[in-house]
Amino acid sequence: MRFLAALTALLATAVGAGALLVANSALSPVLIGGPGSICPQPDCALGAGLWLIAGAVAVVLVAFLAGFLRAAERPVRRGLWIALWCTLIYLLESVVIWILI
Repeated sequence: MRFLAALTALLATAVGAGALLVANSALSPVLIGGPGSICPQPDCALGAGLWLIAGAVAVVLVAFLAGFLRAAERPVRRGLWIALWCTLIYLLESVVIWILI
């Protein structure tokens, strides 16, 4: 049961974080060179990209660990809830990173 919740959380978070990472990379030219940009140089895109990649890896690992530790009677549903919260945390991280850059 624990492994099923962990696997569900891992896969669902990986899909969500991957989709957000692709969206961030597609939007990065607009977000970096947009009006009011503090740092329009490519170095800022590299820095943001590294933080976003590290955040995606971290949130997937946290989802797996939380799915393993928080497995309950309904492991798939619990894993999906964990994945939802971890993906929302990753979305919040990406918003904060783009605001700071």
